[in-house]
Amino acid sequence: MIERILRRAAERFGTPLYVYDLAELRGRVADLRSALPASAGLFYSLKANPHPSVAAELRRAGCRAEVSSPGELAAALEAGYRPRDVLYTGPGKSPAEIEEALARDVRWFSCESAAELRRLGRAVAGSGRTAEVLLRLQPPTGTKAGLSMGDGRQFGFTPEDAAHACAVLPRGIALRGCHVYLGSQFPDVTALLEGFATAKNTIERVSGMAGITPGVVDLGGGFPWPYATAGTGPALTGLRAGLGRLLSDWATGPAPEVHFESGRRLVASAGRLVTTVRDVKERPEGTVVVLDAGINVLGGMSGLGRVLRPTTGFLPLVVDGEALPAGHREPVTADVVGPLCTPLDRLAVRASLPAPREGDLLYVPNVGAYGLSASLVRFLSRPAVVEAVYDGERCVGAWRSVTTSVAVE
Repeated sequence: MIERILRRAAERFGTPLYVYDLAELRGRVADLRSALPASAGLFYSLKANPHPSVAAELRRAGCRAEVSSPGELAAALEAGYRPRDVLYTGPGKSPAEIEEALARDVRWFSCESAAELRRLGRAVAGSGRTAEVLLRLQPPTGTKAGLSMGDGRQFGFTPEDAAHACAVLPRGIALRGCHVYLGSQFPDVTALLEGFATAKNTIERVSGMAGITPGVVDLGGGFPWPYATAGTGPALTGLRAGLGRLLSDWATGPAPEVHFESGRRLVASAGRLVTTVRDVKERPEGTVVVLDAGINVLGGMSGLGRVLRPTTGFLPLVVDGEALPAGHREPVTADVVGPLCTPLDRLAVRASLPAPREGDLLYVPNVGAYGLSASLVRFLSRPAVVEAVYDGERCVGAWRSVTTSVAVE
């Protein structure tokens, strides 16, 4: 059925085109919730995909919102999240964005430094309001998750700095607990449990040093899912039971309210990119396939670690003008590139796909997370692509980002 929906969407909106499936989102939320303790809260990390329709569906499914920019905050509020259900995260928050968040009635902040606590304190001073704060803690070096996020030195407090910060909190700051995020794409349940144990131990150590009892903790995420290739994430069998054992006893005192966060696991499988073959070139070194989708649409942000790999899956939708199965043509090995005027516009190296021809429609699965939002959308001034949202076979809306002017005096 999904192939039929994608073909009809391409006929209606053209390509390149992102198609998001709300029914798939609901399934992924239910799947992840069943793997977590029943009492645990779940934040949706809008960095994965800030589309308001995607965020709104996850809100209806019971998720809260984790944002790290004014744009993500605006998307969350547009999607209907209550300000009290938004956690504002990220290093280097400016006074302006803190004040904007407070003006929109956001009260929960994950703070990353003493300077940031002072900025937040100044923003709430005299307002009669209180900011609810989680201290983001820097985990020990050498954890497995750190491999996906560099060394992470820009994030959070060291244990020693956190203990000092707890002793000199500015007025208007209510310290509620701690936040630890170890990284992305843990390979399996064993690695996830090891990571969450490290996060818990870090919180317990800092709490002991500072003499605090955290009432709320955010243990992060890292729940795995493939990127831009067919397949599903590993089963999370045993995770709920393992977390139950891990979280049943806290050295800090009574068990805190526990939250997790996820972006990729919730939205990756709900997004597909439809693209058209524009040219096929036979070279002595091999076949080169030119698509109408490039790094302006997918995979441009190599700094996020979400670059496309040789295993990128391009699946057929239409060949020779008709919908045909993948086995209609013999597979070939080809380099797949986009239409941009740069040799950097390379989507896959030595990818296997049915022998392509000009005009064929292909699609890339599992790009609902870090797809368009993590691409070079303004590069070479290509037109913005359409993002179409479906619920079953019904299109519930379509969007295209635009650039607007700013008034100057």
